[in-house]
Amino acid sequence: MADPLTDPVIITVVIAGVALAIVVAYFEMKFIHKKMKNRRVRAAKQDSNLPDEAHNAIVTAKAIAATLERQGVRSHEVTSWIQEAETAYQRGNYRVTKDLIGKAKERLLALKSVQASKGDIAKLEQLSTVGGSDEVTTKEILTKEVPPNFPQSKFSIQVAGSAIEQARSSGRDVVQATELLEAAKGRFDAKDYDGALTMARLSARSAEGKKVEMPAAPSKRAPTTAIVSDRACPSCGAPLRSDDAFCRKCGTRLVPSSCA
Repeated sequence: MADPLTDPVIITVVIAGVALAIVVAYFEMKFIHKKMKNRRVRAAKQDSNLPDEAHNAIVTAKAIAATLERQGVRSHEVTSWIQEAETAYQRGNYRVTKDLIGKAKERLLALKSVQASKGDIAKLEQLSTVGGSDEVTTKEILTKEVPPNFPQSKFSIQVAGSAIEQARSSGRDVVQATELLEAAKGRFDAKDYDGALTMARLSARSAEGKKVEMPAAPSKRAPTTAIVSDRACPSCGAPLRSDDAFCRKCGTRLVPSSCA
């Protein structure tokens, strides 16, 4: 019996197995090294974009806050978050900056929605002129000149647009929200301000990630067909019913027709 340690077949198999293991280990290490390198490159690119992204986020949040402040809406909480974000940006903590600005933007969008629900006319109640009964207030003038829900729908469309931009930058799906916003704009152009307000609010809710059902299209009424009578008045030609004894238009007495 041949010695296993000196058998050439066994030695060949062992050598082939060792060589195969070395080749597999080599390719695995090469693949893993390449994958880790690509991951480091992507992370480096993301880190290099962080300063610009953080700066743009601060500018956007401050612009929205300034717009709301001009409309009489101010949040000390948002102001504090923006100040903390600016401090973090100066220290190079860009991820912290983006997190703080994200909180500020969510709060600003919520304030926008509340402001839109109140409407511009409701804000003018404080500006009404106190005087005699013959004096016309600012609210009364706007109520007469501005159609109902015109300012609310216009502002809600702007809110929905901002919410969609925020959702898109966060990587959320905005297909449904965009469709609802386009529908709101179409109804606004058609002067259907009630429908535009509804669609804009649904668009904003959809952009915030909330479940929204698409409203059903208004059903069209089936056209009514006029009933054509087979009898007519011999005097005036007005249509008659089968059981009429007198003409309903001219009053002529009708002679019942008899079969021949």
